[in-house]
Amino acid sequence: MRAAVAPGIGGALLSLARDGTDIMRPTPADAVSEGQVRRTACYPMLPYANRIADGRFLFAGRWHQIRRNTPDIAHPLHGLGWQRGWDVEEQGDTHLRLRLSHQPAAVGEGDWPYAFTARMAYRLDGSGLEIGLDLTNDSPGMAPAGMGLHPFFRRGAGTMLRFSALSSWSSGRDGLPERVIMPPDPDFRHGRLLDDSVVDGDFPGWAGIAHMTGTVPGLLVSLRADRIFGTLRVYTPAGRDFFAVEPVTHGANALNQPELPPMAILAPGDSLSGTVRINVEPLA
Repeated sequence: MRAAVAPGIGGALLSLARDGTDIMRPTPADAVSEGQVRRTACYPMLPYANRIADGRFLFAGRWHQIRRNTPDIAHPLHGLGWQRGWDVEEQGDTHLRLRLSHQPAAVGEGDWPYAFTARMAYRLDGSGLEIGLDLTNDSPGMAPAGMGLHPFFRRGAGTMLRFSALSSWSSGRDGLPERVIMPPDPDFRHGRLLDDSVVDGDFPGWAGIAHMTGTVPGLLVSLRADRIFGTLRVYTPAGRDFFAVEPVTHGANALNQPELPPMAILAPGDSLSGTVRINVEPLA
């Protein structure tokens, strides 16, 4: 197993390979040189995941406005961790520990109105890669907090995704949740071919494990997440050779839609922590 990480562009994972074969979507060279994090194999989402409608939300009796952070999407997307350089705290042959600190803008629209420190740990072994996330509230008061990972996997003819969940939220054209569906639709419990599937939505109450076959011939790729990552977002765009399964701690736009799985509320000094593992093994 080999992994490549770029601390300077969002702490992103550039590649994960077994015996020289890419397990995840590989990152093009120009994406690295141009800092295009959304074209990498995986990147962190914090202090919130997915979208905040119009960048506006109410918390503790005060309205906040954060600025748009992508030119092609109308709502602020995936927090700020993926757009910052991370500092290397510790590095070895099989592990890497990164750190990111944020202080809010003094006036006007900023990326996030609350101070925090984030840490991300990559740990590689003979059967896969473990990624740990930790987010600590450095503000003097309570603050909302959320996080997740955005891994991209290879998609070809016969690629199948399998997991179980309690419900799903369909997304509108703007990517914001529209309505809850129980039981979930589409249902991935028995596996679903991704050849022609177009899915972009949240699956709250998933079981914490997803299995993927057909991404790499002869291998079973599994994604396992701690319970804190209680929602799985699935993105299978039409006509593309990749798909994403994103373990997150809350629903998209949760700050504005209380019916969705909520963001955590952290007291000063408190932390949100969890681990996600990408495992690779031969098919029986």
